[in-house]
Amino acid sequence: MRVNRVTSTLAVGLSLLLVSTACSSSDNAGTAGDSGPSAEPGLSSSTTSGTKAKVMVAGDITSTIPFTVPEIVPAVKGALRDTGLQVVTCDTKGTPGGAQACEHQAVADGVVAVINGFSQMNADQAILTKANIALLGQTDDTSPTSFDINSLYGGYVSLGLGIAKTGCDKLGILYLDGTDLLVDNVKNGFEAQGGKEVARAAVASNAPDLTPAVAKITGAGAQCVALSLTPTQVAQAITAIKQSGKSLIMGGVAGIFTPQVRKSLGSLVEGVVTVTTTEDPSDNGPGLDQYRADIKAVDSGAQPASVGVLVWAAAKLVAAALPKIEGPVTATTMLAALNGLRDVDLGGVIPNWSSVELDNPAYKRWFNHYGVTYKIHDGNLVRQGDFYDLAPVLDAK
Repeated sequence: MRVNRVTSTLAVGLSLLLVSTACSSSDNAGTAGDSGPSAEPGLSSSTTSGTKAKVMVAGDITSTIPFTVPEIVPAVKGALRDTGLQVVTCDTKGTPGGAQACEHQAVADGVVAVINGFSQMNADQAILTKANIALLGQTDDTSPTSFDINSLYGGYVSLGLGIAKTGCDKLGILYLDGTDLLVDNVKNGFEAQGGKEVARAAVASNAPDLTPAVAKITGAGAQCVALSLTPTQVAQAITAIKQSGKSLIMGGVAGIFTPQVRKSLGSLVEGVVTVTTTEDPSDNGPGLDQYRADIKAVDSGAQPASVGVLVWAAAKLVAAALPKIEGPVTATTMLAALNGLRDVDLGGVIPNWSSVELDNPAYKRWFNHYGVTYKIHDGNLVRQGDFYDLAPVLDAK
């Protein structure tokens, strides 16, 4: 069965329901470094006017959402510090208006690409699409200028698949009321592995007690439960599940199991399954080692973070595209170079990147269509095997 695209802006992501009411954006210019352009033949980091080409990094920098952090800026600046490109920043502040303001700013500044850490820009990037400006990171899955690394919609397919890989056959889903379309993706991922969803229970954002919802799941004979909730609700749900006396495998997207959540819940989250589409920043590997070195090179106080890994990977793709451009770097030449990328090695942070569209038109521009599973042990995320490809599920008829 083909996985349906999530079209409701209500379901842009669970965390978007936690946004603040701020509605403006800022532009804080900076440079990626003082190094000149690479000496590779045909490589130029200048625009037609001879000035440095600009790349924008955008995201909810000042938002209080736990999924977003200011570390997107040093991640991009560090990754591009030896390219001669100029990095400018824009704070989307957790609102659609803020995201659109940053898109307008990108057009006005003549940037050659935009890297989105986390914002509502991925829900509506029409301004960038019209201007032929590439958007990398978290993006729309269908725009011809999208280079999606971490699909907010497809990632829930990964959640279902990751939980199924634990050996569970009967799934229950606890989810934030109004996000049924996301939950359908969890179901599709799980059932693609041969399991079956036996129950789902919606939870209101202000629900004081999750015991009735948990009882619905356990009463249906679920062996595992997907937690598609906010971080606060996850804490309530896990507590209620433990108090029920039932032994269930629990799982959720890695973003809701922040270090703060894991620390506050302690032994209650031992063995919980988390899924993501990039390596966790606490993991080890050549790509993550380079990521950590890059952020420290531009900001000694910068801390590794999941969204930082995301934008670092996006920035490295921009760097990989640059040598393919002969002559001035413009939005048009950058877009063509990004579309031509094949088998780009990012040190294992994500599987090797190729800009090859999927057959499913709903996800055709999600190029990093892979998931990886972790389990929580002693408060840390411990990797469980290699990346797995979601394309067979997404493209299934």
